Amino acid sequence: MNRYDLSLEHANLTRIGYVDVLVPPEVVGLAEDQVMAVPWAAPLWAEGGRVRVGAAAWFADIAGERLVFDPLQAADAVLRADRATEERHQDAVARVFESAGFARDSIDLVVMTHIDGVGMLAWRDANGGWAPFFPNARILISERMLEDFRAAPGSSADDIERAAWQSLLDAGLVDTFADGEWIMPGLRAAMLGGHCPGHAVFHFGGAGEPPELTMLGHLAVSPLHLATGECAALHTDPARAWAALYAVADDERLLVGPLWPSPGYGRWVDGVLVSGV
Repeated sequence: MNRYDLSLEHANLTRIGYVDVLVPPEVVGLAEDQVMAVPWAAPLWAEGGRVRVGAAAWFADIAGERLVFDPLQAADAVLRADRATEERHQDAVARVFESAGFARDSIDLVVMTHIDGVGMLAWRDANGGWAPFFPNARILISERMLEDFRAAPGSSADDIERAAWQSLLDAGLVDTFADGEWIMPGLRAAMLGGHCPGHAVFHFGGAGEPPELTMLGHLAVSPLHLATGECAALHTDPARAWAALYAVADDERLLVGPLWPSPGYGRWVDGVLVSGV
């Protein structure tokens, strides 16, 4: 486990990391020459042409509630590769969270930038049934994202993303937010699209104040995407994703990426992502 804490005016944030790994650049839609061309990539965000990514969860204590954002999302191919692997990782992640002071039953709200697999949003039991990973929490997703999920053609029984989300929907645990809606004082949603039509980011800060921090979701799967240009491999609308990314980066606010490796955040300053500030 690795832990990083951020104290904002309206919230306290904590990143609990499960694992950071190096992956081939094509996993994040890049080529090796693009990675090597970013002068600030190594050693924190990349190494030897490979890109470092993290399986982690960001927690927030805000307005008297405890939230978690995109918990270990987009890692199903590894964390849920088969049933034995899935059971091992579910138990291990739960222990990591609890040992850090974020027990599963202490979470009030799970906030999702979009749907991208199961991650640790849901818990699959030995019989294949699904329950919420955070048993006392509601789940929030954008209105557009939920509409698109419901409108998509039905998938096969081995599509765990659809099975898990459908179970949570059937249990009445999923709520939606609209573009610009205040989730609670100090936290506002913005549906910027780009990565997928219903993709949202979350701004931390008071009403009428510039955001202190923005949680980017997958507008930048890796910090390197702040420097490598439009990425057709990752986004349904690459130009919109690129424009949206810079709309929330250029004022040097703190930026968080759910898949970024430790410490998982930084500021975009003069063409460099400065970490740990």
